[in-house]
Amino acid sequence: MKFLSFFLFIFLTFPLFSDEKGRLDREQFDFRYTSIGINFIHSDDVDNGIAINSSFKLPGPLYLKFERRGDGIDFENESIDKTTDSFRVGVHSGIGDILSNISARGINLSIKNIFEIYGEFGVKSWSVEDENFDFDENNYEAHFVSGIHFGDSNGWESKIFLDVSSEAEPVINDDVACLELDCPTIYEISDDQNRRFGFEAVYNRGKYTAFTIGASTNSLYDSTSLEIGFRINL
Repeated sequence: MKFLSFFLFIFLTFPLFSDEKGRLDREQFDFRYTSIGINFIHSDDVDNGIAINSSFKLPGPLYLKFERRGDGIDFENESIDKTTDSFRVGVHSGIGDILSNISARGINLSIKNIFEIYGEFGVKSWSVEDENFDFDENNYEAHFVSGIHFGDSNGWESKIFLDVSSEAEPVINDDVACLELDCPTIYEISDDQNRRFGFEAVYNRGKYTAFTIGASTNSLYDSTSLEIGFRINL
């Protein structure tokens, strides 16, 4: 509930819309889709990590997204290093552009863009670094991210998103023989999808630089992470 209240506060405090260009000589929703960045990750009960991400604008509303995350898993009160690679194709559009062509009984509706909606679909893979594990790192699973993007590209902007994918989780082998032989921990693809719900706020300091801060919850590992980063816009 506190998370939802915080998101609502962020959304209401950002400017709704403006037709004028701001201090960076951009229109309000001229968000940058070609960039490279690095994030520092702090999570509950595990070692801190780093994420490297990049985005490349394609013709029209399309863009590509690459990300490598090095963070951890809390298992049996032990932090296990995990590396995640993901590649996604994204599409974005203003809510006004989506709804402006809707006709109701012959009346055309004209709605301003007060935020953008975006969706990204691709694949994700993992590797786990620990001497007591057995996990095939060459597995690829579907990865979907969707959310809203709002604010002002001349200053503060923000995203609220839902990240859905299947992920590997550690499983204790409770076979009697394994208990005697001290078998390695097995990593299996979870039957439950991992859902990360979170937000990211971006401050565009200049035309080519930006600072980021965000937080997300992880349903599979029941954890919360905080991220602070720096981005170069191209």
